[in-house]
Amino acid sequence: MNPTFRFLSCTLLTVALCGASPTSQADSATLTISGRVNPGTCTLVASAVVLDTLRADQLKQGDNALKASTLQLNNCLGVTTATLSFEGTAADGDKDRWKNTAVQGPASGIAVSLLSGTTGTTYLKKGDKIPVKVTGASAKLEIRSGYYLAAAAGVSAGAVSTEITVTADYL
Repeated sequence: MNPTFRFLSCTLLTVALCGASPTSQADSATLTISGRVNPGTCTLVASAVVLDTLRADQLKQGDNALKASTLQLNNCLGVTTATLSFEGTAADGDKDRWKNTAVQGPASGIAVSLLSGTTGTTYLKKGDKIPVKVTGASAKLEIRSGYYLAAAAGVSAGAVSTEITVTADYL
């Protein structure tokens, strides 16, 4: 065989083998990005209220020994209004008051009143939603709470307590 032909054949074979590149493959994926922008928030502070001690014979029908306190919203960011909602156990037969849920030696015939504001007779009851305007970084709702006597008959001395869950939704 002619050496030039053999060299030429090897060179053509090398070019053919080296020049042929394998078929490339591609793959694709879709990147999905999602999120949510929530309204701002505040820190809700509801301090415990300790009612003044009364004797059973000092109670009169209606609200007794109302004590002022405040539901405070602090550190508000991006909030213009907070809606406060109230949940708990309503008094038996009285949807405007809260049941005395004291476990140890509860008083009978007594419910708990919760009123909005420093005066007036607007009761805050189970399911109520109260809007509170936020100014700057804070807001507050003035409230009053106390004993409630529906009728003088059937009252006995004992402990009085209730728990009310206050939830703040923000706009």
